[in-house]
Amino acid sequence: MTKEEILEKLESLILKAHESGDKYDFIDDAYDLTDEIEERENNIEFVEPILKLIERSPNIDFGGPGPLGSFIELHYKKGYEEILVESLNRKPTEYTIFLLHRLINDKANPKRKTYLELLKVIAENPGLDSEITENAKESLTYFE
Repeated sequence: MTKEEILEKLESLILKAHESGDKYDFIDDAYDLTDEIEERENNIEFVEPILKLIERSPNIDFGGPGPLGSFIELHYKKGYEEILVESLNRKPTEYTIFLLHRLINDKANPKRKTYLELLKVIAENPGLDSEITENAKESLTYFE
């Protein structure tokens, strides 16, 4: 499959899960797709488009971390952090806040303070959905 075909398949699985209300309509098949992505050279190029899929589907339970998070986190300390920050600046979702939370959990991360500040900005942003700001506030409380 081409990159575009994989992303289209992921998007169709997200739609299927949204329509059925069953996260496993997404998760089960998505593991097969992320396995295929992992086998590709330079697969970090999938991180940004996957985060954009997540941004467009904020109400889907992608798992914890699930197939997408597990794939994305393979790129920890390899550049995915900056891509995640860009996503959070565009459109934070509960899932991308969850991924940020996981970055902050690494107390040795030199950008931990920056990530906490980003979480605070999200928590205080009146232009965001209240569920998102509440989620960010809960995360901040956890780290205090």
